[in-house]
Order: sequence, then C-alpha cells, then structure tokens
Amino acid sequence: MRLQSRIFLPLAVAAVWHAGPAMAADYEPPIIVDEGPEYVPVEVGSGWYLRGDVNYNANRPAYKFTFLGEDTDNTRFGGDVGFGYHFTDYLRGDLTMGFVGSDKYGYDDGVNRIAAKNHVWSGLANGYVDLGTVAGLTPYVGAGVGVMYSRAKLDFDLPDLGIAGGGSDKQYRFAYALNAGLSYRFTPNTSVDLGYRYLSSPKMEYLDTDSLTIRKGVDYHQVRVGLRYDLW
Repeated sequence: MRLQSRIFLPLAVAAVWHAGPAMAADYEPPIIVDEGPEYVPVEVGSGWYLRGDVNYNANRPAYKFTFLGEDTDNTRFGGDVGFGYHFTDYLRGDLTMGFVGSDKYGYDDGVNRIAAKNHVWSGLANGYVDLGTVAGLTPYVGAGVGVMYSRAKLDFDLPDLGIAGGGSDKQYRFAYALNAGLSYRFTPNTSVDLGYRYLSSPKMEYLDTDSLTIRKGVDYHQVRVGLRYDLW
C-alpha cells in the first residue's frame, strides 16, 4: 500500500497541476451589461383643454326702452369658446372669445321707419384658482382681462318729420371679468361648469335713451353653464 501511495500521489498532484491551466484557459468571465435609463413615454398635449359656455345676461341691458309703442328686442343669451392649460392641480388659464349679446329696435308704420341694432363680442385671457376637489366638485375663483367690441347701426326715414339718415359705429375697449363657480368631473376627461361672471368695459360708450346723452361703462352679470374637455 505504501508503494502504491507513493506512486499514485505524485501522479495525482501532477494531474491537478496540469489541469489547472487548462481549466483557467476555458473560464469565461460573465458579461455585465449596464441597463439604460428607463423609457418614459411623453404625453403629448397633456394639460390642455377645450371649453364652451352658454351665458345668460341677468341684469338690465344698456338699451332697454319703448319708443313709439315699440320695445327693444334684447338678446340676453350668448356664448364663449376657447382653450386652456392646467399649470398645476390648482392653477389653470384659458383664452376665450364669444358673443355677449345684442339689442335691436324697429319701427315701421308704412310711412316712417326706424331700424337700430347693436352687437357685442368679447375676447379674454383668464386665470383661475381651483380650491380643491371634494366628491368630484371643485369650486374656483378667477379673473380675466381683454377687449370688448361693439358694432352699432342706425337707419331712419321719417317723411312726416322731413328727416332721414343713419350711421354706424364700432368700438374696441378694454374689458375685464371676475369669475366664481363650481365644476363637476363626470368622466376622466370631461367636466361640467356652473358659474357667475361679472363682465365690464368701463370705457365702452352707449346712448342713454332716457336723457339722450352718451354715457360710458357697460357691464354684464352673467350666469354661465359650460363644458371642459381635457386633451390627454
């Protein structure tokens, strides 16, 4: 046994010695691949929204009178369209333009004729603060500045008085608005809006039919119902 051990032990050591370099030559280190940054899709248009509103002018129109037995025809309903952006969960802004209202007067007895009309539009840049949401309801306050445009036209032919004529007038004046209301989100992208808007143009001129003098300053107390659609 000692003789066999003396013979096989050196052979085993030699075998291990010679196998070591071969095993080292066959070893391949693992390949380490650095992971790139995680892909995050960019939301195109996120935060933008479209809006449309119907307005009702609750206060007395500037042109509201009866003359020669005929009353003015006042259009108290108007509307706005626009688009806006949610800057944060609480701050948003939009640009709107719309029809504010109109006043018409007509008289015709077959001989004498009077026709008068006035139309008003507005364009505003608005900002709003949303005051938090509870059960889907979001109260808000806001303000806006812009321009009010009016176009008036008068034609008359009064043979009984021996006069005839007419004319037209256009005005562009500074305007501002104060808003308050409540919105309700009934789908992930759509909200219904119920609000109040005070719309004023301090320098807009109009004819005071009681005193037949030119006065400045028109305003509207408006009840508004509208929809907002978020473009996600």
